[in-house]
Amino acid sequence: MTGPPSGRARALTAVGAGLSAVAVVLLGLGSRGVEDNGDGFRLICGEGLVPRTVDGIASWKGGVVTDFALASAPTCAESAPSSARLVLRTAVLLSEDTLDLRTVGLLYALLVGLVVGLAAWAATATGLRRALVLVVPVAPLALPWFSRFFVSTYVEPAGLLGTVAVGCGLAAFLAARHAAPGDRAAALALVAVGGLVAGTAKPAYLPVLAVAVAVVAVGSRSLVRRGRQRWVPVVVVAVLVAGAAAPVGAALRFQAIAYESANVHDLAFTLVLPELGPGATTDLALPPEAAAYTGTGFFNGPPHPSAAWWREAVLTRPDATRARVHRTLASEPAAVVRAIGVGLRATVRADLPYLASGPAVTNRLSPLGGDPGWSGARQSDFRRVLDAGGWWQWLPALLVAACLAVGWRRTPWCRAAGLAGVTALGLVAAAVFGDGYFELFKHVWPASYVLIVAALCLVGAGLSITVRTKRVRRALTGPTLANRAH
Repeated sequence: MTGPPSGRARALTAVGAGLSAVAVVLLGLGSRGVEDNGDGFRLICGEGLVPRTVDGIASWKGGVVTDFALASAPTCAESAPSSARLVLRTAVLLSEDTLDLRTVGLLYALLVGLVVGLAAWAATATGLRRALVLVVPVAPLALPWFSRFFVSTYVEPAGLLGTVAVGCGLAAFLAARHAAPGDRAAALALVAVGGLVAGTAKPAYLPVLAVAVAVVAVGSRSLVRRGRQRWVPVVVVAVLVAGAAAPVGAALRFQAIAYESANVHDLAFTLVLPELGPGATTDLALPPEAAAYTGTGFFNGPPHPSAAWWREAVLTRPDATRARVHRTLASEPAAVVRAIGVGLRATVRADLPYLASGPAVTNRLSPLGGDPGWSGARQSDFRRVLDAGGWWQWLPALLVAACLAVGWRRTPWCRAAGLAGVTALGLVAAAVFGDGYFELFKHVWPASYVLIVAALCLVGAGLSITVRTKRVRRALTGPTLANRAH
């Protein structure tokens, strides 16, 4: 029986895995990117980036604006607090007078490679082949649906990077479950860092942070002995939560300042009223004429309400309206289930074709809004795009159900599938109940990545169960056949 691999062999494997991951990202990335829908300004303005376009705007230019001038100071009073700013700021420091957005994409590719390399080192503690488990969280990045977001001005790339880190750390921890505590602790550290990066990228990614905290809490218990060390998991989780508290709080405050009215409007008019009908206006303390705006998002009208009752409910007292929305949904569990089902159906359109991938037309003035179907600005158009998903739009719900069904089993693949299913469900719920159906396809985009990882975990779980079943059958039938021979 051979011993554990040498440190040199593990290091070479880690380097190879990291470089392979970079190649996978660059393969999916190609010359693609993601067109700005207007959200990008809230990130780039804090770094003093000015799009080099005819009107100084990067959104809806028929493609991706990649050239930015560097201003001497921020171009806005307050920008979005996000871990994505760290990557963007690094790219700015590496630039002189202008920033090429493709530099940001390369930085993300290198960070993915670093994450995979560290995970491979931890995973190979008891065998070099165990690094193959990292194929599961990395393989989906070969799809341009996900990797092209690395060349964009959104905060989503940081959320995806953090989610990938959580997946790689979990895979390494499960692969090294019989290794020394130090190697398993390194894998858990990667889970913790990934959760922090994802959770502080955008409030909608908090489910990833929550799953990371749970994994660290349970996993760290296996690293300590009884006695005084039993408090180590508590301390580790407390430090992780404390580290996330300030940036998450800042992001939530910014969200309330920049988007609260829009979120409340979208919850009421694109979620509650379409699902519950005109009678729900009474529960929302809205007049009957509010039903005429059912399915209309805050942005991209007309029609767009402007009456006194709308200003009172959405602009003046959004907290009270949000509370009524939550009470109304809580009293209608069937509507909640339908809404989550709609969110799961939307995950099959992770390609987001309404956000162009090619070069932008920089001498073109930006229009006011995007596609009303893909943005959810008009309910009829939104439903048309949703229904165009084909029969496979029902697969995500079946996939989540399968993940939850096998998640209780003790095999590593089953546990990974269960965690992936829970994470995807949390991301969908955060998107649906955070902003209704407005631009739902983009908001559930991270869940699409997690669901592909979940599907791969289910394949691994099926193979694992099959192999284990065959071993049990051989163990039971072997002695019987031997006795018959005598």
